[in-house]
Amino acid sequence: MTTSPQIAIVHIDSIPEEVFSEFVRTIATERLKLDIESRENGEIYAGLEWLIPTAAIIYIGKSYFDGFLTEMGKDHYNLLKAGFMTLREKLLGPAAPQMAVVSSAGKTSPNQPYSLVYSIMAEGNGNLRFKLLIQREVSEREYDEILNAFLGFLEAYHSHAPEAEFAANLEVPRASGGIVLLAFNLETKTLEAIDPIPRKP
Repeated sequence: MTTSPQIAIVHIDSIPEEVFSEFVRTIATERLKLDIESRENGEIYAGLEWLIPTAAIIYIGKSYFDGFLTEMGKDHYNLLKAGFMTLREKLLGPAAPQMAVVSSAGKTSPNQPYSLVYSIMAEGNGNLRFKLLIQREVSEREYDEILNAFLGFLEAYHSHAPEAEFAANLEVPRASGGIVLLAFNLETKTLEAIDPIPRKP
């Protein structure tokens, strides 16, 4: 690709592209560079489960905030959120495809709280990337809160607003490969950084 996409969809080939058709229709404009790529299906992965690729990843490039959104304004930001809302029933909850994780003893969580099917990845400054972990079963209201928090954070981060100071100062663990894991705490209603190696109780 000669030009990096502002938005990219990467999914395993067992998830049909039609799953994302409503998302694409919602956010598509002539100026938006959007790519869709499929990769070979692998139902079993090894590794730290929160860092491995989910079956479907929506990737938001830095250029979306630095260039595209500046030109298009808040209207497309709202379209992007509306597009994300179309994916909840397809990729979260009982109807979602099933994924399995295998690893050596102690490396995986017996009660996995986050979806291994669907996540959102956003490009930060330098080699930094933010991966939003999404709870496996969330209501429409909860999913709306999650999206508001994450997209609001990204907008603040790329505009260098004070709300993003905590992210700029995060120490990225070596094991993460430059990925900062984030999740919305449904109880405190805040976005939190998540340790890729969950601590044992």
